[in-house]
Amino acid sequence: MDKICALARLLAVLLAIVTGFIMVPMAAVILLVLGGISAIDGNSEQNSRTYLIAIVLLLGAGALTAIPAAGAALATIFASLGLATVGRPLSPSPSPSPCASSRTG
Repeated sequence: MDKICALARLLAVLLAIVTGFIMVPMAAVILLVLGGISAIDGNSEQNSRTYLIAIVLLLGAGALTAIPAAGAALATIFASLGLATVGRPLSPSPSPSPCASSRTG
């Protein structure tokens, strides 16, 4: 199960980077689903930290638009990563799992 979690996280990061440069239809939904899949076996104790990361990414995305050349792309990438992070605590979380233990460290 930890390979599925890692693959979902990897796909979410790659999609977030791609959306910074090209328009991907339904990217927000895909990122939320990938974020939820990456946390299927996560533990609920990390949800408060995950919410904090999502808030920082989403609020930080707005500040990045001030950068002249690459601000819009960076803002889109950060906002997309924030969406994927928001999807993590939305998924049901049973007891501790291999996915959760591989993130700590």
